[in-house]
Amino acid sequence: RKASNMGWLHFTFGLEKKFKLICSRLEVVRTHQQQESLKFLAHFHRQFIIKDGKRNSKPEGGRHPVELYELRSNDSILCTRLIQIKADASLLNSAFCYILNVPLEGGSDESSAIVYAWIGEKSDPDSARLIEQIAEEKFNNPWVSLQILNEGSEPDNFFWVGLGGRKPYDTDADFLNYSRLFRCSNEKGYFIVSEKCT
Repeated sequence: RKASNMGWLHFTFGLEKKFKLICSRLEVVRTHQQQESLKFLAHFHRQFIIKDGKRNSKPEGGRHPVELYELRSNDSILCTRLIQIKADASLLNSAFCYILNVPLEGGSDESSAIVYAWIGEKSDPDSARLIEQIAEEKFNNPWVSLQILNEGSEPDNFFWVGLGGRKPYDTDADFLNYSRLFRCSNEKGYFIVSEKCT
């Protein structure tokens, strides 16, 4: 979403030729964030994680920032994504599941942290199982303390250390029952609006 066009140009005029030497039947498909095809997403087995920021960026003040991820899906369970959002308690919602990654100061390893998997009380059981699986497989390591939290049973550190304090947040997602997603496009040479989710 935030990438410049230089990466694509570097691939097209440099790396693509090298890949074609290795694999003669190479098909290159350019995909934009949030427009990934089901065929692309199927490779990730519902564990597609989108982080915010730049690769290899140095932490401010020597400490890695707190990271909050929301589990989202639309149209199909294959479209499930774990997307990093602003670490703010007001962005929680009882109908969804989240992962909160809180790096520890002065840890023996740069990856030492407390990781919370937060399960909203109105979230569906499949999302709850998936968020636990992602937390275990993608965020857990010997330097991490992993905690599975049900909404309402959070320790104080979850809010005050991780999210900067308790704040009111939405307790339902009824809007999902009425929302519809449309795409505005000019790719065919004329302006067209089409519904994305049936």
